[in-house]
Amino acid sequence: MMAKFGVPTEEQLAKINKLAKRQLSADEVFVFSGKSAGDMLIPNRYTRISKELLQVMVDDAKKGVSFMYGHNWGSFGIQGVPYGKVFDGRLEPSSEADETIGLYLDKFIVRDDEIIDGISANSLIKKIETGVLSDTSITFSTDMMKCSICGENYYSEKCHHYRGSKYEMGDGTQKVCTVTAMPPSLIIPNNNNALYEESIVWDGAYPGAVVSQAKNGDIIELPTGKFSIVDDKEEFSKDTLFLNKYHNGNILTMVKKSEPKKIHNLGGIDEGNKKGAKKLMNEKLQNMLESLGIECKEGKMPDDVLEQLSEKWEKAVENIQAAAEPLKPVEQFMAKEKVSEKLGAEISADEVLNLAKEGQDYHKHAIEEAINRGTCAYGNDFPVETYREMFKTLSVEGIKKITETFNKATESIPAGRHTDPEAGQKQSVSIPDDAFKVGK
Repeated sequence: MMAKFGVPTEEQLAKINKLAKRQLSADEVFVFSGKSAGDMLIPNRYTRISKELLQVMVDDAKKGVSFMYGHNWGSFGIQGVPYGKVFDGRLEPSSEADETIGLYLDKFIVRDDEIIDGISANSLIKKIETGVLSDTSITFSTDMMKCSICGENYYSEKCHHYRGSKYEMGDGTQKVCTVTAMPPSLIIPNNNNALYEESIVWDGAYPGAVVSQAKNGDIIELPTGKFSIVDDKEEFSKDTLFLNKYHNGNILTMVKKSEPKKIHNLGGIDEGNKKGAKKLMNEKLQNMLESLGIECKEGKMPDDVLEQLSEKWEKAVENIQAAAEPLKPVEQFMAKEKVSEKLGAEISADEVLNLAKEGQDYHKHAIEEAINRGTCAYGNDFPVETYREMFKTLSVEGIKKITETFNKATESIPAGRHTDPEAGQKQSVSIPDDAFKVGK
C-alpha cells in the first residue's frame, strides 16, 4: 500500500523530530519530495553542478535547511520567514539528456493557519497538494568554479578562458569552455557548507525570469548583504564565495558586493570578514576617483585606474601651465607718511636716495676703519676677510662698538722707544795725561 501524499513515514518522522525542538506527530506535518537539481550542463550558461557538490548538498540537507516560499528572503523590504524545513536528501541516477544524476530533497511544513508574508502554511500546502505549486529552486554556494580547459578556478587570475568559447587542445581538437561548480575548498564539520535554502516557486517564473533578464553587475539585496550578478569573465581572489540560484535548468551566479577585487586592495577593511580580513577600497578614494570622472566599478584592474589617474594628472598640468601668467617683478615702495615718520621730516624721493647713498658710503667707511684698527691691534694675525664679511651684516653702530675693542687693544701696546741706550757691557778705558798736551 502506497503512503498517502503528504503523510510522513515513520522513518521520515524520526528524522524530522531530530531537527524539531519538540516532538511532532504525523498529522502535524506535511511532507513532500522532489528533484531539486542535477549534473546536466546548462546550455545557455555553459555551467554544471558536479556530482561531488551535489553530495555536499545532500549532507547539508540532513542537517536541516530552511524551506521558503518564492525566495521571499531575496525580495526588497520583505523579512524572509521559513515555512518549513529540508530534512533529508539523496542522489538518484538520471535518464535525462546530458545528465547522469539528480538531487532529490525531502521537505516538511508544519500545518498552521497563521498568515506569514501574505500566505498561511495550510494555504501553501493546499497549492502543493493540488499541483498549483510544484517547482522548487535551491540556493547554494561555493568558492570553486572549475574551468574545463585549464582546470583552474574560473574566476581566478590563473584562468584565462571564457565559457562558451572554443579552444584548440594539444591534440588539435576543439573544446568549448564550460564551468563546473565544485565543493567548497573548505568543508566544515557539522556545518551547512553549500546548500543555503530551497524555495517553492511558480513554474518557470521567478528564478528563470531572473536568469533571463538579469544583467552583469545588477545588485540583489539579500538578508546576508548585497550581491552583484556575475556573468562576464571577472577575476576574484581564490576564496571568493559565489551564491547560485538553480531552477529548472537555469542557474544565476552572484557574488557579495563587498567581495574584494583588485581595485579594492587600495584601502579599508571588510569588517564582515574578521578571519583573514581583506582590504577594500577606501570610500574617500572611491569618491575622489568618481569626482575625477574615473570609472571604478568592481572588477576593474588597478593598472587601468592608475593609467587614468596618470592621464588626468598630465592633462591638469598642461592646463595649469597654459593658464599661468609669467610672474612680474614686485615693485616695493614706502608711503610718504612712513618716510616722514622714520626720518622726522617730509623729504622728496631724490633726497631719500641721496641719504641712502650717503648711508651706504658711511657704512663702507666704518668697515674699513674697523679693519684698519683691527690690523693695528693684532698685526698679521688679524683675519681681515672674516671680519669684513661679518661687518657687512652689522649696522654702523655695531661696527663702531667692535672698533672700540680694537682701539683698546691698541692702547695697551707701549708707545715710544723700546731700546735702552744704557744697555750693554760698560768698559773702563784709561787715557794718559800726555795725550792731552799741546806742543812740546
